[in-house]
Amino acid sequence: MSESIITLQNISKSFGQNSSSIKVLEDLSLDLKKGESLALVGASGSGKSTLLHVICGLEKPNKGNVYIKGVNITDLSTDERSLFRGKEVGFVYQFHHLLPDLTALENIALPAMLSGIGKEEAFEISASLLEQVNLNDKKANRPNELSGGERQRVAIARAMSNNPSCLIMDEPTGNLDKKNVENFMNLLMDMVSTREIALIIATHDNNVSSRLDKLLNLE
Repeated sequence: MSESIITLQNISKSFGQNSSSIKVLEDLSLDLKKGESLALVGASGSGKSTLLHVICGLEKPNKGNVYIKGVNITDLSTDERSLFRGKEVGFVYQFHHLLPDLTALENIALPAMLSGIGKEEAFEISASLLEQVNLNDKKANRPNELSGGERQRVAIARAMSNNPSCLIMDEPTGNLDKKNVENFMNLLMDMVSTREIALIIATHDNNVSSRLDKLLNLE
């Protein structure tokens, strides 16, 4: 049996207290193995982003357990979750959040350096990832010198710089046209297959959700 990377057991999450409490997630369970992909779909406000934050430990559920590679991250302290997330989880946002004063090469190398990898090795990893996302000729470019599609490819490479076991994306194609979405997904699915990572994408785009193995509709 393939190794489970992400397992959720009876997750519930609400915000507020008592009568003003708003229930966002209720008794949700799922399992995602190496190389598997999941699309989270649903209307705005249905809890997609909240679920992503719970999965990667940015939010704690009110009830239930989140396991990543067999580690129950809900039992970890805030600092322990942060360290674990830095090693095992890559996160890509709709608005890439690249640092504007750093080159593409430097943006990708930064997470590796922050995790303790030496500068020379981090830059070697970064250069290899830039080649994988077909941006080898853009390593010295800053974000404002890249197109939207190129910035998102740099964001993927940055998320992969610590060789995570899972990749989580929140509306990563929201600002891309149809052609760039197709190119983005071709590249992404190739990396997921090659590296055997688990992938979760929250998306409104049928061109994205139709490419993934599983679909979870939050209502």
